[in-house]
Amino acid sequence: MTTSRFLAGAGEMAGRMRGFDWASSPLGQPSAWPRPLKTLVELMLNARQPMFMAWGDERIMLYNDAYAAMLQSKHPAAFGSRFADVWAEIWTDIDPLVRQVFDGEPVHMDDITLFVERNGRTDEAHFAFSYTPVYDEAGSIVGLFCPCAETTGQIMAERAAATALQAAEEANLAKSQFLANMSHELRTPLSAIIGYSELLQEEVEEGAEGADLAVDIRKIESNARHLLGLINDVLDLSKVESGKMDVYPETFAIAEIVRDIVSTAGALVDKKRNRLVLQVGDDAGTMTTDITKLRQILLNLLSNAAKFTEGGTITLGVERSADLVSFSVADTGIGMTPEQLDKLFQRFSQADASTTRRFGGTGLGLALTKAFGDMLGGDVTVTSEQNRGSTFTLRLPAVYAKPELPVEADIAAQPPMETVAEPGKVVLVVDDDPVQRELMTRFLAREGFAAITAADGETGLALAKEMRPRAILLDVMMPGMDGWTVLGRLKSDPDLAAIPVIMVTLVSERALASSLGADDYVSKPVKWESFRQVMDRFRDESGDVLVVDDDPDARARVRQALERDGWTVAEAGDGREALDKVEAAPPRAIILDLTMPVMDGFAFLQTLRSRPAHRDIPVVVLSARELTADDRDRLRTAAKVIEKGTVSLKDVAAKVRSVAE
Repeated sequence: MTTSRFLAGAGEMAGRMRGFDWASSPLGQPSAWPRPLKTLVELMLNARQPMFMAWGDERIMLYNDAYAAMLQSKHPAAFGSRFADVWAEIWTDIDPLVRQVFDGEPVHMDDITLFVERNGRTDEAHFAFSYTPVYDEAGSIVGLFCPCAETTGQIMAERAAATALQAAEEANLAKSQFLANMSHELRTPLSAIIGYSELLQEEVEEGAEGADLAVDIRKIESNARHLLGLINDVLDLSKVESGKMDVYPETFAIAEIVRDIVSTAGALVDKKRNRLVLQVGDDAGTMTTDITKLRQILLNLLSNAAKFTEGGTITLGVERSADLVSFSVADTGIGMTPEQLDKLFQRFSQADASTTRRFGGTGLGLALTKAFGDMLGGDVTVTSEQNRGSTFTLRLPAVYAKPELPVEADIAAQPPMETVAEPGKVVLVVDDDPVQRELMTRFLAREGFAAITAADGETGLALAKEMRPRAILLDVMMPGMDGWTVLGRLKSDPDLAAIPVIMVTLVSERALASSLGADDYVSKPVKWESFRQVMDRFRDESGDVLVVDDDPDARARVRQALERDGWTVAEAGDGREALDKVEAAPPRAIILDLTMPVMDGFAFLQTLRSRPAHRDIPVVVLSARELTADDRDRLRTAAKVIEKGTVSLKDVAAKVRSVAE
């Protein structure tokens, strides 16, 4: 046993070095070690940072206590062993670096990814280190000295944080896109209701007969029912998310209910010249479940099939197998790609972003269908092939069995989704909306990252101080302490100021029309009398207007209002068709919607202004779309930008006339 001064120390490795049998080691007795080796051993044993040496031709490893902890199960066998043997599983990765050092070139790595074997398993690990050559008194390289650190926890946490933030941003984007779609979907029928109501009022004042008003009244009723359906979808989803929707089972004959559903869906199917086929066996019998939810599921599936099928066949089939009833809705429509199928049942989204522009909808129908299927103890699956159609299958137990009630979770401040969540490795979600908190948490958990939530600013601040999260997702509109106040307190606290904060909010400041490059800004739904005033600004002795909108009812309402004032009106269902009509007969003015298939309003306006012969035609943008800063910039060449609904046609017409004069 040696008691050399440079081997003094109280640590484990100092004790091992003093008690090691050096006589059998290639290094020999410590008393005969060269001065560089003794100096580095003394430095290493007194350092808290992990350090090791690989010495001599055999690259014998010596290391300190901190490096022993990094070795984990490789210690203590690694002590006095060859460097290549200790790290055999990664030697092909580090051997070139070791050779470089023994050729006289130091190596520094801020991060290297290695798959190391420790504790009986191979895992990804990250290290930062510096390999430095050690010279003897003759100037020859005799060893490698390495201070190092394992950064696996930090790298993994940063990676998880980046993934979690991306998932949270995707969730917020999906919600924002949903709200934008919902805004358009809600305002469209509301605009029709208000528009036809105003026209009916005028016609009644002018002495129109009741029979002449029936068509417009039916359109009001149709749009009102459509609007009610959209609102019901949102309310239903909210109830499902909050766990406040109940199941009311009742027993009924399957064939009778299915025939009733087919009768209800007939108008939807006929709208695009489709044929509806019903296939229900004689053994369908009865089932006991929530008939209202079953009806809504099947109507959603039939409506979906009718929306994406034109001139084809839609088949509703029913099969019974013992205690299981299967309902299938097959169509010969446009089908879906595998990528679209992956997003099909996600809430707040449709299979493709262009789906809303082409076919409308909020993206809630199939999400509710799946949610209702789960509530009834079944499931909903789909098979589809692009351009060949889709088949949705709902499987339900013939007799609904009420599930056991889960333990009610505390939605005010949920615990981390991972049991090993540590301070600094979680994302804090602060939002008063339980649905949004649950949605964010699911996205984070799906990516393997822990999340904690708070329902108000005070709780959020307390959790931030306690947990020191990797990032904070902060809503703006909250009762009590709003998001801006929370943000201010976070940034004024030296301990919390460095935590990244992502504002998650639906609030958008509405700019004045001047920021759009126009003279005014008007909201949808339109008041037709005000709109007439806009059009009056373009009036002269003669003239015509081109109305560009993919909604036939919207075009009809605008046409009716204009023609009553003496305008001649042409129509186009999209930007491409409108350009062709402008080329054939340039109008005096153009009324332009923004959200259209084939070519939208932005592309139409850009193309129109690029044509010298048509660049001066006044364009009135009439849209329900919420405009972003980029949208505003793209609409600078419009004479007017009008949001449908805030003023009457007469007011809007007056504004347009002032621009044309």
